[in-house]
Amino acid sequence: MIRIQKAVLILTVVFLAGIAAVESAYAGAMLADLENALMCKCDDKCGKVLINCTCSTSDETRKKFTKLLDSGLTVEQIIQQQVEKHGETVLSAPTKKGFNLTAWVVPFGALLVGGLGLRRLIQTWTGKNDSGKKGPEGEGEKISSTGPSKYSRQLQDELDRLEL
Repeated sequence: MIRIQKAVLILTVVFLAGIAAVESAYAGAMLADLENALMCKCDDKCGKVLINCTCSTSDETRKKFTKLLDSGLTVEQIIQQQVEKHGETVLSAPTKKGFNLTAWVVPFGALLVGGLGLRRLIQTWTGKNDSGKKGPEGEGEKISSTGPSKYSRQLQDELDRLEL
């Protein structure tokens, strides 16, 4: 009977320790989410995301956020409090609403326009425009009005010298 009581007691302690570890890991993950979402508001204006900042202000802020999380506030509520206190500049990423949406859309649009412009430039440099003349059978080959280019002739001369 005593063995069974000891086994039950050991299992209960292990179970409670496991629950405490899971809760601690969850609280750490919530704090990390909060630190990733907010910028450090230190006096020297380091401009770092809170999770990457090592100044004394960031340590104090982490302690304050830990207390707020322990008091039952959610990550979103704490973020909202910080936005109300410091403005949207405290956010590490702009919101996806209103004018801030341009910060998400413009980089992708610029990449698209730049890629299309680069393609057009390369086509112009390589002479692959649609304005070239078509071959007699309409095979799509372009015929140069000046005959073979100087590079084609130079290549042919080099090849002829190698065959000798």
